[in-house]
Amino acid sequence: MFILGLIVVTYVIYYLINWYFLPKPPMRIGPEEMPLSKLTQVISSEQLKASWTGTAGSSLMFYLYPVINDRTSVSGNEYVSVVQIGTKQNLKILVAPDAGRGYGMAPAVLEVYVSGQPTPELINIPYIPLQRWTAVGIVKYGRKFNIYTNGKLTVSHTCTAMPLFDNQPLRIGDPRMGGKIALMSLAPYALQIPEMRSMVESTVDTEGKPYLSSGVMSLFSIFHWPNLNFLWCPGGNCNVPKKTNPLEEWTSPYA
Repeated sequence: MFILGLIVVTYVIYYLINWYFLPKPPMRIGPEEMPLSKLTQVISSEQLKASWTGTAGSSLMFYLYPVINDRTSVSGNEYVSVVQIGTKQNLKILVAPDAGRGYGMAPAVLEVYVSGQPTPELINIPYIPLQRWTAVGIVKYGRKFNIYTNGKLTVSHTCTAMPLFDNQPLRIGDPRMGGKIALMSLAPYALQIPEMRSMVESTVDTEGKPYLSSGVMSLFSIFHWPNLNFLWCPGGNCNVPKKTNPLEEWTSPYA
């Protein structure tokens, strides 16, 4: 009993130190899952400003399952906004008839307006898979933007001037798009590569699909903190199937 009590006290002290002295995990924003087929406000301009304009940087994380609606009716090279961070930073996907390029991928770009320039700077992002879940992270620190896909740093871009913010809300979706977006999270500091990778690994199954439930994302699972399942089941994901062991081939001397 003494050893068990010591273990419990150690865990409690560990989590208190992390809670009060380390940066808080990214905060979930909006519903757990939202359609991309309509324009939806996720948080207000005041809430966005509090996390997106601080000196410690900022991070926006979400899962995309994009579908291009009826491409035969779309003409030209049109990019539509999937995620609008105010109106000065927009994540866009190409919805032209040839957007899929025959590979199930669509070109994407982060459009960033900066001080003193009438037109935005464009940060080209490697093709976003269509009809498949992709973890996307947008990390801003000063003039620098890092774009992550599935926990890996994909693009790093330093703007020529400071990015602008126009006190507009965070919105998602466009009628020309289909599919959905899930588990949007926002942090008032710049996530680093190990943190982004850990966050993705702890919230997806073996096929890269995010764990979705009616509960709140576990704060304990985000950064792989020690497992406390014997005391509590955070996030309601205790029954999520774990990765299976590799299959073993059975052999026999008989034909």
